[in-house]
Amino acid sequence: MLCSRNKNRIIGAAAAFFLLITALSGCTETEGITVISDGTSTELTTSVSETDNYSESGLYIPDKMVTKYASLDYDDRMRDVYNSVVNTIVNFDSYAHMPLTISETDYVKVLEAVRCEQLMLFYLENRTLGDFDITAHSYTVNFSYKTSVEEANEMLRATEQAAMEIISQLDEDMSDYEKLKFFHDYLVLNVESSVEGDYVDSIYGALVNKKALCEGYAKAFSYLCNLAGIENMIVTGYTGVDHMWNMVKLEGSWYHVDIGWDQPAEALRTEYPDLILYQYFLTNDDIITNNRSINNYFCSPPHAETDTMNYFIYENRYANDYDEALKIIEDSCRRCIDTGEKYFMLKFDSSNLCLQTISELIKPDGSGVSDIDRIVQGLNFKGQISYIDYYKQYRILIFVVE
Repeated sequence: MLCSRNKNRIIGAAAAFFLLITALSGCTETEGITVISDGTSTELTTSVSETDNYSESGLYIPDKMVTKYASLDYDDRMRDVYNSVVNTIVNFDSYAHMPLTISETDYVKVLEAVRCEQLMLFYLENRTLGDFDITAHSYTVNFSYKTSVEEANEMLRATEQAAMEIISQLDEDMSDYEKLKFFHDYLVLNVESSVEGDYVDSIYGALVNKKALCEGYAKAFSYLCNLAGIENMIVTGYTGVDHMWNMVKLEGSWYHVDIGWDQPAEALRTEYPDLILYQYFLTNDDIITNNRSINNYFCSPPHAETDTMNYFIYENRYANDYDEALKIIEDSCRRCIDTGEKYFMLKFDSSNLCLQTISELIKPDGSGVSDIDRIVQGLNFKGQISYIDYYKQYRILIFVVE
């Protein structure tokens, strides 16, 4: 489990006026890898836009690097403060005033919305509450920055270029589901879960440095969705520490996507470096809240109530009984042999069915032949089939065909 780092705090005379911004990347413990069949023992370019998008300060602001959701419901008072905070950071100003028109609590909500929605502001270092300004009749909020404008521009252009290179790999006839899966898979395979580095909580860290905490994964995924024209938002919550992930709107319904938690644990990734997990790809509220709480502090995210586009349902990897599980395993093994893929995941309707499948697959009949032997024989497969009970507690098995 990767722990987050505390940063960007607002502290001052009012102790209640406190915003702690954290990020985390999580994963579950790896369980056993079990060989269930060994076939050898049986016969049976797109470039960055040339348009200059510069602020008055000279900051380059790439297109689509903003993902608004919470701020869309703001009244004029909150919207003015939101825009003021954004302008302060974009212009590299060293301070701003918290106006009397807004409470300390609402101001913190605005700052949190800016953090989650304005993906390009990763060059911000700290935000602290200063002294009360008698002339302005408000607190002064001080801002500091990690880079100069020139350095920030280089980083923003590099981030934009990296994202456009990913977008250029999409096929024109891809569905939104396929685009989301491509983004998910790319980030899982190419971005290392890490707490090391100044920008692991940003799109720059994820897309350029290829190292990220959950916040970096979430913001990179959001930016890619924006470029692909897919409605999305960033969600914050708690999993023992603060956490961040995404929601996307697909065919009229909202789903959760958690890239950081679909990263295999280190031991499993070392053994199988090209393995991708899908437990948290297009899931509903019931699944996502099994091991985390959703933070409704700065906004209430939409409900994700359907599983129509869930990975396991959509990809026909969900079994309601043993016969169905057996058919899915056979079809999936055949696909792996035909395409060269090595892995597939299977989810079961109940924990009992998961345990039954583990047992029944390798149980020999009166002739000494098991169900997995019959599958191997029917496919004329000479390799090895294993399963990994990495997500057994969630009724999921990972199969390896090699």
